[in-house]
Amino acid sequence: MDALRSEFDTLQSTSQRTRAAGNDAESKAEGKYDTRSTEDNYLADGLPRQAHGAAQAGAAYEDFTPPLFGPDSRIDLGALVQLAFPDQTHWFFLGPAGGGIDVICDGMSVTVLTPESPLGRQLMGLKTGDSTASPKAKVRAVE
Repeated sequence: MDALRSEFDTLQSTSQRTRAAGNDAESKAEGKYDTRSTEDNYLADGLPRQAHGAAQAGAAYEDFTPPLFGPDSRIDLGALVQLAFPDQTHWFFLGPAGGGIDVICDGMSVTVLTPESPLGRQLMGLKTGDSTASPKAKVRAVE
């Protein structure tokens, strides 16, 4: 939740600074092919959409309580999953929103996945010992 709040704040302030830079007298086009101001304004238009997405993701967690998972549980929304890839292991949290965000939990990096993501879709319903097709990985733990 804090990571989403931080992302929202960053995107919002970046949008404001970018909009100001795009409308500043110093960014006025110096020639026919100088598009800095236009590019700044396009960027400033896109950042609020991303900030809105981060705010919506944060709202999805407000009332979300992950269920308890045991070693024999099937992966579902709210599961913390450890995957073993050929060269490493990594933890993932299957959340309702905010896919792609990395958070630190108990000193470990955990990547948030949503059920709509390609890997999230593959994980739904699997249990410890099952494998994913692409990328090739084996479920080592479900918590």
